[in-house]
Amino acid sequence: MAETDILVRGTETSCDELVGQIPEVHLNGELYNDEDNFLDESNNHPKEDDLAESVDISSLLYVQGNKLCADLGDLKLTQIPDHIFNLEQLVCLSIGNNKITEIPDAISHLDRLEVLVVSGNRLKTVNRCIFRLPKLQILELSNNDIEAISSELSGLQTLKQLIINGNKMEAIPGAIGFMRELTVLGVNENRLREIPDSIGQMENLEILGLERNNLEFLNPMVCKIEGLLRLGLSGNQMTNLPREIENLICLEQLLLDDNEFEFVPVQVFWLEELKELAMSGNRLTTLQPDIQRLKELRVLGLNNNRLEELPHEICLLKQLTILGLENNKLQALPHDIAELFALREVYCGNNQLALIPESICWCSNLEILSLPKNTMERLPVEFANLKKITKLILSDNSFINVPVAVGSLSELEVLLMDGNGLYELPQELGGLTKLKHLGLSRNAFRDFPEAICNITSLEWLNLSENQLTEIPPKVSKLVNLFELNMKKNAVSVFPAELCTLPKMHTADFSDNALEDLPEEVMSLKSLHVLDISNNRFFEFPKTVCSIPYLRKLVFSQERGVKVPSLPDEIEFASFESLTVSYNTLRTLPNTISAMRNLKKLWADHNEISHLPDTLCDVKDLEVLHLDHNHLPTLPLEFDRLNRLKDLRLHENPLRTPPIDVVVSGVMQPIGRFIRRAVEREDLLIARMFEAMKLALNKNELRYLMKKFRFSEEKMMELEQTYHGKDQLPQRVIATMQHWKELKGPQASIDELIRILHLVGYQQLSTILRNMKIFQQRLRL
Repeated sequence: MAETDILVRGTETSCDELVGQIPEVHLNGELYNDEDNFLDESNNHPKEDDLAESVDISSLLYVQGNKLCADLGDLKLTQIPDHIFNLEQLVCLSIGNNKITEIPDAISHLDRLEVLVVSGNRLKTVNRCIFRLPKLQILELSNNDIEAISSELSGLQTLKQLIINGNKMEAIPGAIGFMRELTVLGVNENRLREIPDSIGQMENLEILGLERNNLEFLNPMVCKIEGLLRLGLSGNQMTNLPREIENLICLEQLLLDDNEFEFVPVQVFWLEELKELAMSGNRLTTLQPDIQRLKELRVLGLNNNRLEELPHEICLLKQLTILGLENNKLQALPHDIAELFALREVYCGNNQLALIPESICWCSNLEILSLPKNTMERLPVEFANLKKITKLILSDNSFINVPVAVGSLSELEVLLMDGNGLYELPQELGGLTKLKHLGLSRNAFRDFPEAICNITSLEWLNLSENQLTEIPPKVSKLVNLFELNMKKNAVSVFPAELCTLPKMHTADFSDNALEDLPEEVMSLKSLHVLDISNNRFFEFPKTVCSIPYLRKLVFSQERGVKVPSLPDEIEFASFESLTVSYNTLRTLPNTISAMRNLKKLWADHNEISHLPDTLCDVKDLEVLHLDHNHLPTLPLEFDRLNRLKDLRLHENPLRTPPIDVVVSGVMQPIGRFIRRAVEREDLLIARMFEAMKLALNKNELRYLMKKFRFSEEKMMELEQTYHGKDQLPQRVIATMQHWKELKGPQASIDELIRILHLVGYQQLSTILRNMKIFQQRLRL
């Protein structure tokens, strides 16, 4: 990226890039470690409660040429370490992307500083001590919360670049005009409504970025800066430019995207040195013939306007290399477009083109031709002359056949023909030895085009939303394939030959008719992402658990055959992300605890009524979605999932804890509530057992045992162990304890009350229900 791209378009600049713009610096990358001169490590004792003071400054120092630099970026600092201000020979200081709210007065100690980068912090004001640094050449303050800058800024008489993009400034101080050495001023993405008159005094300014502000007009005083090379005004509310703009005789780049221009201001056509004119996202309905005056124009951006035709004079721009015409109302391109011999890139998608002129085939330097969302059915006969073309986009047109001429484009790397009516491919396409990306989704293929199998350079293939039923064995020839998208077809067999592809990283077979996966999938050692949602698996395909490096599996069956369980073999899977939503799972396997890599689990819309305690052993789990299940409670040690950041449990009959506790997603109160609730329930159910021991006779107890589905052996064991009328109460207690052990989490208070009611023990059921109500009243 060029220096002007960095500063006018609002892109952040790294410390290394900025230092590189100082002429005398030579980037030799030598590390600085002269502790005697610059850092006394004996005084550098980190404090645990002060991140800034614990920073090891020596590890962040380096030398560029003969200049000492420090890079403290991305350290989550809330203040600048005091040690840094002892480095009096420091020339470049970068403290970008931290959480710093102010710069201390001690910055004045660094009187040799030439570059200061404080972008991406939380500054609201700029310390005036910065404005007294005598050698400062570059000051980068982008992406803070600065609302205003003091007029003392003009004290920086050596400053060459001032970058304040992405702040909240409503005005530029008038004193800016005294900064005669400034060559770059970037004030993009602020709230400016006007520019001070004094800006006209900045005779050395070459780059001025005023994009994405609230400007309705451009102060004519800007037009006094005759040496200005680049002027960025995109993203404002401008409808015209001052007539004085014609005085900018050196201007090479004029950026006017996303304004409200209804025509190109006529003064623009007098800027004969202009190399780039960007006017996308306006309201242009016509382009004046005067465009021919811009003889040096290389880039013309007219996307997202209302153009219905182009003047033939545009073909007199002999230097034009990039032409953007997307999202207009064009019905044709100029017939003499062949005159644009230097043209390398043409973007003309989403227009009304039924044809492109034959003459475009003589633009022999063309590398990118983008024509999606038109009404084209064919290409010109001489299209094969475009020998340099590397990217051809013909998606969403009306092609029934791929023109044979496309097979002659030997340099082609990207071919996108999604959303047409294609049903076959010419064999000539197999000769495209450099083709990497091929998009054929949303067509009418019934048979897998075998010509594809000869394109061994292919890395990305999209055949989604066709009518394919099988994949031929020759697919094994695609040894460089990285991503395969077969979504929404009718493929019923995952071919073993596909498992021989050594580089396949991502495969999407969702919405097909697969019933199983072959064991050979374990050979896909590069496969990281697999989507097999909405297929016809009768059980979860265990073979996916053996894919050695599979990181993401999507098995959501909203429109497929739902499976009732996950296999214990899931423990051998290497998944980091697992989606099993829209099945009929009733629980998760206990072996889930062995899934040490698992970080994200989606199991929404199932029938899960119980989570295994072993889930709490998945220590790295960050995302857990269990909406629309049947969960009444969570595991006792649920708060051991202390890395959980995203927990969803909506539409569950949760009692322990209730949804208003869970919705916070904070583990500590959830765990505390669960443990206290379990303790209360255990205590209450024990009291209920005590109440039952005197209420049941031996016949009633035996009948209850049968309803609990105890084995005959167990019933005899209990009756022999607690024999006789005197030991009947102990037999009742032992019976209920065995029921609780047998049913586990399902042996709840509500279940016990329900069973007693069903077997006709109404009085006892009422007693226990009253005990429960009384307990709840005590809690309240």
